[in-house]
Amino acid sequence: EPFPISKNYFLVSHSSRDRFGLYLIDRFGNRELLYMDDTYGSMCPIPMQPRPVPPVIGSTIDPELAKQNLGVFTVADVYNGVEPTIRRGQAKYLQISQELRANLEQNPDGSYRSDHEPFMEFYAAPVDVLQGPFGWTSYVAKTSWGTVPIEEDGSASFYAPAGNVLYFHLLDENYNELQRMRSVVQLQPGETRSCVGCHDDRSATPVIRDTLAIKQEPRAIEPPPWGNGPFDYQALVQPVWDRNCVRCHNAETPNKFDLSATLDEHKTPQSYKTIVKSGLVHHFDWGWNSGVPSKAEPLTFGTARTKLWDVLKDEHHRDVSLTTDEKRTIKCWTDLSLPLWPDYIQRSKR
Repeated sequence: EPFPISKNYFLVSHSSRDRFGLYLIDRFGNRELLYMDDTYGSMCPIPMQPRPVPPVIGSTIDPELAKQNLGVFTVADVYNGVEPTIRRGQAKYLQISQELRANLEQNPDGSYRSDHEPFMEFYAAPVDVLQGPFGWTSYVAKTSWGTVPIEEDGSASFYAPAGNVLYFHLLDENYNELQRMRSVVQLQPGETRSCVGCHDDRSATPVIRDTLAIKQEPRAIEPPPWGNGPFDYQALVQPVWDRNCVRCHNAETPNKFDLSATLDEHKTPQSYKTIVKSGLVHHFDWGWNSGVPSKAEPLTFGTARTKLWDVLKDEHHRDVSLTTDEKRTIKCWTDLSLPLWPDYIQRSKR
């Protein structure tokens, strides 16, 4: 982190031993120690000097929203970054999802555990003992806050809960995922944030224009049919299999395609194991060695690549007819990357 102070001299952070100190170094490599703390490393040297007072910008926080622990998100045009794969008018909803935090357990003396050991047993899915053709499922517990409509011009504006790790999905009229935000975003209470589109080109200049969403009151998020709260596979997805599939797909099924709720020694339902191992439902690989998350093209993952819906269209399964809410439950679970448990509790204690 060199900071030039003349043509030949620089202030730098340099580690000559076990920690960083602040040095003066010249262009020939000569250096002289200026400061070294006995305990902490010192970084980013900047000389102290008089500077003009920067302009004071007034607060943009809405105090009334802050009291409700809400903020506002605005999207200028969801099609910016997904066209022409996603044609205008195809995206109908923006789904707001959340990655849930893992709270540390409190010790008897009032302090908190500094870590979870063995940490993989505190994941929201048994990825240490179960993988399929697509790798690890989500080991992070998730929830869906619900959806907001996308305006005719591709814009959206909505109130969102502050202080949470959020990300968004583009959905069509049947709640099929078209594109997914693969990073996360947060709001402070009363804050307003905006973006120009979904996976827009960073080198492109956004078009400045009024949008339908910005001209009206931000939308309230409409909760999913099953309500808000951590997504629990056993409470939400398993009942769909029980009502529609288990009568034929159970432990007695010749092909061993078992969708029953029977738990194994790791407290994992047989249906979850069957789905993951079969690859019938697509998900991103959450494995630690799966590579850096990259931009995914629209319609190349999740619901769009899930074979389950093709199976259900087969004439052999004409007698199986999932309700709209049941389909939406399966699709939401798919596009959350198949979390199993709604929390981070050691499996042996479940």
